[in-house]
Amino acid sequence: VPYHMHSDLSLLDSCTKFEDYIDAAVDEGLKAISISEHGLAKNWTDKWLYCREKGIKYIHSVEMYLTETLDEKIRDNYHTVLIARNMDGVAELNRMMKISSDTDHFYYKNRISFTEFLNMSDNIISTSACLASPLAKLDESDPFFPLLAAKYDFYEVQPHNHPDQIAYNKKLYNLSKQYGKPLIAATDAHSINKYKDEC
Repeated sequence: VPYHMHSDLSLLDSCTKFEDYIDAAVDEGLKAISISEHGLAKNWTDKWLYCREKGIKYIHSVEMYLTETLDEKIRDNYHTVLIARNMDGVAELNRMMKISSDTDHFYYKNRISFTEFLNMSDNIISTSACLASPLAKLDESDPFFPLLAAKYDFYEVQPHNHPDQIAYNKKLYNLSKQYGKPLIAATDAHSINKYKDEC
């Protein structure tokens, strides 16, 4: 199931319409799809309805921005993928997105604090996302690092043939043994094909 992807609703990150992803998933015989836009689950009800029309399960998700502190205006904006496990998770995720846009949270982007992330319920599944993850960018001596590493449900590896990604995948593999967390694979898709990627 593709769960980490961005449509043209993730501003400047994609030229692919969410309908194109859903149509392709149906054509490939997939049972479910999750399109995790940056920051906010934009047009999520439209996605849900289109999935229902096409006979595929919609999974509610977002690639949320995290910050170490709200007390100081620091543009750290770490990435993490949040996925609703159930309808209570949908409601909780929507509340978190609303909070992330409040004036005391917003700084260049809408975001939630590490503490708010750590206090989320089990109704939300979390993955460590991409190279902008706190597990990639924080020093392991940071007091938040072991807390975040223990909180994530999955560590996300990606197949991109780049030295930084390869090193991060190896780091996540070692962390998965240390913390007993399963690995999950994603492409972090931003385009449905080479033409859209060039666009």
